[in-house]
Amino acid sequence: MSFQGSLKELHLPDVIQLVSVSGKSGSFRLERESHEGFIYLENGRMVHATLGKLSGEEAIYSLATWNEGIFRFIPGDAPPEKTITKSNTNVLMEAARRIDEWRVLSKRVPSLDRIPRFQVPEGKQGQINLNTQEWLILSKINGKANIDAIADGLGLSTFDVAKLLYGLVTMGLIVLDAPPPKAAPAPSEAAGLEPMEADGTGLHH
Repeated sequence: MSFQGSLKELHLPDVIQLVSVSGKSGSFRLERESHEGFIYLENGRMVHATLGKLSGEEAIYSLATWNEGIFRFIPGDAPPEKTITKSNTNVLMEAARRIDEWRVLSKRVPSLDRIPRFQVPEGKQGQINLNTQEWLILSKINGKANIDAIADGLGLSTFDVAKLLYGLVTMGLIVLDAPPPKAAPAPSEAAGLEPMEADGTGLHH
């Protein structure tokens, strides 16, 4: 039987632990806005994951930082390939470390929908020394692309891009603008959507 729930109420590492201890095989499908990720398990062990251009452990680390979205577990869904060799414990420990680091990054990078904008700090009109990855980030800043889109365009994890932006914001080279307000959905788009019933635990059976 498949089950689903909200990542606001159950974080991904907890969900994976719940399924892995039961030794189940199948796939997690995770959705957040326009993004979709997959994690495959065999007998409770993670063997493959994808998120955009990311695969393997890096995909799981990025998915673990999602604090909103929905997940659904599909029993018996076989992995198309195997990209994870570490144990669940090692992968989830690293995921937990990155979640802790993400809490620090969020003080200057509060949301992945922020739009980076380049600025020259006062008194620093001369040479600016940046590394290759920082220049790569700057090359993708156009005043329209948000952090999510920049990470996707570079094939990097949002975590790595957020770390680089954290440094650039600290140096005063980047300002993160709030996104423009979203237009209300048209009546035809909102029609026909039925709310899911929750059982109070965040899981939907």
